Amino acid sequence: MSKENSRTQQCSKDHGCGRSHWIRIVDVVAVHVHGVLLASLLLRIGAAAQDTSSWLVFAFALLPGYLFADFASGIVHWFCDTFFEEKTPLLGKLLIQPFREHHRDPQAITRHGFFELNGNNCLAMIPLLFFAWWAEGPTAGSTLSLFAHSFLFTVALAIFATNQFHRWAHAEKVPRVVRSMQRTRLILSPTSHDLHHRDDYSQAYCITTGWMNYFLDHLEFFHRLEQGIRAKQRSTKKTSSTPTD
Repeated sequence: MSKENSRTQQCSKDHGCGRSHWIRIVDVVAVHVHGVLLASLLLRIGAAAQDTSSWLVFAFALLPGYLFADFASGIVHWFCDTFFEEKTPLLGKLLIQPFREHHRDPQAITRHGFFELNGNNCLAMIPLLFFAWWAEGPTAGSTLSLFAHSFLFTVALAIFATNQFHRWAHAEKVPRVVRSMQRTRLILSPTSHDLHHRDDYSQAYCITTGWMNYFLDHLEFFHRLEQGIRAKQRSTKKTSSTPTD
């Protein structure tokens, strides 16, 4: 093994040499805080689910939550592929750089350590999980409250798993059960995700399951959204540059 390969593997094991020390700390703290808040939410859901009908409410929240997580992964992926630069203060290193690096080296994600892989996603969900913890819900006997908290739990868990699903979609070898889940489309499959890495990276942004990609790409959702934002930016610049009397 060459020194360069050895260094690359050690960097991946130790959380990535290209990331600054403070970002590594943020990743580690975010993963642990997310885990504590998610476990707390599940315990509260369990305490509020007093009968079979309550657990049915929990079950009915799973699919909408999973779909929303897939949609959210697409929004974040599209945004980080489209706006700002790797040198942008704060956002560049923390959020933009991992996505741009992934286009240059799709296999890099398979070499990331656990905290580097999951830190950003956990950080994004902490405010919502903290609010749920602070609000001390769900309310026992309230179907809407139980559904909302169950929905949030599913979204937070799926978002946490998203980069692992993404990593498996690029891995040469995965456990048999993972391959089975990919084939049945329960999680992101390599075939589905390959569409994003073709041409100009302008489709198949959703990377939790990829279920939402067909609908969003068919509607040209992200293309239209970008056009709207660019048009708004041009209008704002034109207005700000127009001299006033």
